[in-house]
Amino acid sequence: MLVAKNQTGKIVNLLEELPETGDFVCPACGGAVVLKNGPVKRAHFAHVALKECHAWAENESAQHLGLKAQLYQWFVASGCHVEVEYYLPELLQTPDLLVDGHLAIEVQCSRLSVARLRERTENYKRHGYTVLWLMGHDLWLKHTLAPLQRELLYFSGNAGFYFWELDLEKEQLRLKSLIHENLRRQVIYVTRAFSFGRGNLLDVLRTPFARRQLMSLESTIDRRFRAFISQQLYHKNPYWMRVQEIYYLQGRNLVTEEFGTVQWAPPGLDLLTHARETAFCQLSQDLSALTNYYDAFLRYYSQNPQRKLYPPSFYGKMDEWSKLTKKNQIP
Repeated sequence: MLVAKNQTGKIVNLLEELPETGDFVCPACGGAVVLKNGPVKRAHFAHVALKECHAWAENESAQHLGLKAQLYQWFVASGCHVEVEYYLPELLQTPDLLVDGHLAIEVQCSRLSVARLRERTENYKRHGYTVLWLMGHDLWLKHTLAPLQRELLYFSGNAGFYFWELDLEKEQLRLKSLIHENLRRQVIYVTRAFSFGRGNLLDVLRTPFARRQLMSLESTIDRRFRAFISQQLYHKNPYWMRVQEIYYLQGRNLVTEEFGTVQWAPPGLDLLTHARETAFCQLSQDLSALTNYYDAFLRYYSQNPQRKLYPPSFYGKMDEWSKLTKKNQIP
């Protein structure tokens, strides 16, 4: 904890002041807390008795404390009104940072269940707050999307599916955008890094919605995909057995199927079966927009076989251009 109440009820913020002595209590549960200031972790408060407190978890890592401090200072330098660990009694939740009274910033450095993530996200939305999850080291996006990471994806027309990361060692906020999965569920993406303290942080967080030069991503063809499928079926992998059954009922064979030049798709679209999954709990927009994106994506590559991947707005424009061209054709 970086905040506590003193004897007079005043909130003491350790990012702004470091008291030498005094009695302090937790702003949420009212339990006694003690100031700790050792050589490993930055100064912080900790509950004296490990009684249940629904607002804070004990034993925050040095990474978590350090990242909250860095972001707090960056928001302050950006001219924002920011509160660290501001307890919201109507939610029974304490965001790591509350910016301008409505933007909740959650720095997530440890794993949590998908059910708990959804519960916390929906609680913020239900009470009118926007929540932005920024991931610490253990949750960085690497070669595949874990179920928890899928639920931490955001979406915009200019950036596609995107994901935020924090790097305390390099002092960077990273945006991984234009995320696509291949037939094996491996991922590729574009990475853009922002140094802590450089520029206005709110503008940085709006990057996925800013107009910029059209991004693209070169995809690759998996030459060993058939061998991979054969191996998965030999070992009776449940997912691949289900897909093989779908193909069998259509009189097709997954092992001999031709998949074309594009073997990558946005998360939530299974290129093998065209099945859709739209349960992304961070998405606030109407999910029909996501379905339209998938449809336009499939139409474009059925008519234009190639290996470049683009943002959703590109496929929408191509769809409009195609309809306009057909409309204006002379019979």
